Amino acid sequence: MTSGSSIGTPAAVGTIIRARRKGRGLSQQTLADRAGVSRKFLMDLEAGHERAELGKTLAILAALGLSLEATDPLPHGGDNDPARRDYAETFTRLIADRDFEFAIKMLADYATASLKAGKPLLQRSPRLKEPHWSAALAGITNYTAHRLGQPAPPWTRRIKPLNEAWMPAESYRHVREPMKQLIMSETPEELASMNVFIRERSLATA
Repeated sequence: MTSGSSIGTPAAVGTIIRARRKGRGLSQQTLADRAGVSRKFLMDLEAGHERAELGKTLAILAALGLSLEATDPLPHGGDNDPARRDYAETFTRLIADRDFEFAIKMLADYATASLKAGKPLLQRSPRLKEPHWSAALAGITNYTAHRLGQPAPPWTRRIKPLNEAWMPAESYRHVREPMKQLIMSETPEELASMNVFIRERSLATA
């Protein structure tokens, strides 16, 4: 953030944010409103909560005129640029490695990157061997195309809906019934039509 600030722990981030907020005479609610996050999230962040989301944290830092600084230059190349990432290869690798938790995060990354790029980034079928993930990618591709007012890539029409409802989150953890109902109620139509259920707020971060 500054040349004299060392950020090595969540507690350090929280301490700096709290000090800057108080120094500017801002209440937690005022800062939360400016950053577009909940007051509960800001409270947890200032308390050094270790599971605070990075995107929301960066929004709070920006609202305070702060930023993170890396000591190494940012890497370049397709793997480090979402707009140039080979998502077909990425998902093939993640699913083969059974890294389902990160694969779910990459679903959101794919949706966000597509919305920012102004087009679905998977213009060709990823040709995954796992029908569940193929259906998820087709649904998200249709979702981003619809939000951008564009026709979906032709390959999505060749992907058949799943026979049973599927939530990607259940690939690596148990989802309780109340949460299942919430997820199903907040899933975009394009995914629900594929029998894949992901909350829209988990995808539309662009």
